[in-house]
Amino acid sequence: LISFIVYYLAHYPDVKRKMFDEIDRIFQDDKTRPITESDVHNLKYCEAIVKEVARIFSVVNSFPRSLEKSDEIGGYQWPADTMLRINIDAIHHNEEYWEEPNKFNPDRWMVEGFEPKKNSFIMFGGG
Repeated sequence: LISFIVYYLAHYPDVKRKMFDEIDRIFQDDKTRPITESDVHNLKYCEAIVKEVARIFSVVNSFPRSLEKSDEIGGYQWPADTMLRINIDAIHHNEEYWEEPNKFNPDRWMVEGFEPKKNSFIMFGGG
């Protein structure tokens, strides 16, 4: 994930500048002091960059799930104990959930009140 963050910062200087502006605002003249929990909560744009990179390049591409009982999914009947794989990349790049899903846009996370649609952002496999 870190290498993709560095890649996007190198290719989007405006994003990099906004990130440094936020860091400068939070840490002011003391960039060597330890990072506090409060700092982490206040680095909203940095968090937006991490989330956007994780959305585009999922840490986990898919994860398995097993049906405990038979169920109808997608118009098909599936027996109990069927193994399914949830394709996170398909969810993270679905236009039903994301405006311009293939575009790197950390600002989407900065919109007041923005919350991804339920189950449309699965950063580490969904538990």
